[in-house]
Amino acid sequence: MRVLLINANRARELLAVPPIGLAYVAEAAREAGHQVEVLDLMTSRRPVQAVSAAVARLQPEVVGVSVRNLDNIAHQNLTFYLDEVSALIDRLRGSTRAPVVLGGAAISVLGGRVLKHLRADFAVVGEGEESFVHLLQVLEERGDPTVVPNLCFHTGAGIAETPRALCRVLGPSGLERWVRWGPYGRFGATWPIQTKRGCPLGCRYCAYHAVEGHRPRRRDPREVVDEIERVACAVGPRAFELVDSAFNVPLDAALAVCEEIVRRDLGVRLTTASVNPGMVTAELLALMKRAGFNSLMLSPDAASETTLEALGKGFGVAEVARAAALVRESGLRSGWFFMLGGPSETPRTADETMSFVERQLDWPRCLVIVTTGIRVLPGTDLARLAVDQGVLAADDDLVRPRFYFSPEVDEALLLRRVDRAIARHPGVVHTAEQGRSLVSDVRDLSLYLTGMAPPYWRFFPELLRSWPMRQLRSRALPAPS
Repeated sequence: MRVLLINANRARELLAVPPIGLAYVAEAAREAGHQVEVLDLMTSRRPVQAVSAAVARLQPEVVGVSVRNLDNIAHQNLTFYLDEVSALIDRLRGSTRAPVVLGGAAISVLGGRVLKHLRADFAVVGEGEESFVHLLQVLEERGDPTVVPNLCFHTGAGIAETPRALCRVLGPSGLERWVRWGPYGRFGATWPIQTKRGCPLGCRYCAYHAVEGHRPRRRDPREVVDEIERVACAVGPRAFELVDSAFNVPLDAALAVCEEIVRRDLGVRLTTASVNPGMVTAELLALMKRAGFNSLMLSPDAASETTLEALGKGFGVAEVARAAALVRESGLRSGWFFMLGGPSETPRTADETMSFVERQLDWPRCLVIVTTGIRVLPGTDLARLAVDQGVLAADDDLVRPRFYFSPEVDEALLLRRVDRAIARHPGVVHTAEQGRSLVSDVRDLSLYLTGMAPPYWRFFPELLRSWPMRQLRSRALPAPS
């Protein structure tokens, strides 16, 4: 069949994310004998015209639309991406009769309920490469879609959902076949590599299990490094990013990948945005440096015993402090994520978290990103708690953004506490400050032209500490108390 796959993601607040999930699906469909074309709207200057041109050229028999993000998770400066996806699908409906299939992380989180909001025929939830190929066979043979796992579709009785299933084989993405790397390189993107899928952790707000399941399934480290070596030679990205849900869970898997990279002496640069603070060791950080890591991101989410336990993080403040000390000693540039307002949050616990940030994450190579309010996702413990507490209606399908704030805190109080931290520690940013602008585009292009390896967020702490930036930001901040 003629298959058009569209990467609908155009968001790049922190960095541009290449469509690795879509590449897995495209590669599987190509290997199954289908004629596949990928349209990447991230790198398209005129996305509407690009969609029309691709449909006219290919005359697709099936169109797949990959949706990575629901919104930007910034309650105070919210952008809802599904409105753009809805407009894209409406455009498709006006130019082709081909069935439209939704997929991607955002669709996996929402499940079949998304079909009540977007005019698509099918939604593939969870891991999509095997299910999508199975669906193509069913459509080609005019068969029964109920035999396809991970599928949601319309019936006379409503939305049907078939049982979930995980992929039997996990290998390289084949991304190099499906993206034009030039624009991504100029955007300061990193090349994504998966070393495993599945997350065994139990964070109460997280819906990642809906995408990849709970059980970690590892790739052979030699195969992972084969992929890195092949892409380094064929494409030459300046940095690779290991995009597992939690790179160092389990710890031995991360060590094995780093050891294989060191053994090969590839001379590549690497990063990861998914290090669990509870499992950081000096051995891991030393191996990461030897392998070529220039940065890492960690998500403690809190630095209060009360909120860490309420969030289901599985570690305490002592582990967060130990991770901070080890990362600082390693010399690696780091980013840290914290969320205020979650379950059991009080003014005292919020102050504990921000005081920890001010005291123990104050070195020049450290970026701290804080969000106030937690985006509630369907199927999570947080969603059930929000209903039990009466802050969320039981019939809310959570397609439109809903944010949780502990009943014991005031949103304005949390924002004032973050502003105080920013005034004291310029390496702190709030998610509401994010967003693309001409300045950020020029900044990223300048770093690219000077030959720097991404991710470029690793340079933000020095930029934020500069006198002009401190002056600009201070105008919107209260004086420290």
